[in-house]
Amino acid sequence: MSARMVTYRVKDGRGEENAAYVRDVMADLEARAVEGVVYRVYLLEDGVTFLHLAHEEGDGGALQVSEAFQRFTATLVEDRCADQPVLQPVTLVGSYGA
Repeated sequence: MSARMVTYRVKDGRGEENAAYVRDVMADLEARAVEGVVYRVYLLEDGVTFLHLAHEEGDGGALQVSEAFQRFTATLVEDRCADQPVLQPVTLVGSYGA
């Protein structure tokens, strides 16, 4: 299983636009009934900081083949981000619930 966390801040006033891209990715995953992927995205209280948690079976890659995910990432760094996203591999220690 591949698990990673990505955090970044978007420019002021771009939070809702970024959230709309995220909702498109989620709708795409749902429509394609992608198995072996748990993908959660949180918006922090400041309204501009996003936290992505992705768990994928095997070596991963299911998100990268999503056209909606490709649209989301195509302009993220150059256009919407206030600073560079930070990607970190993570290890699940425990989990409860769905």
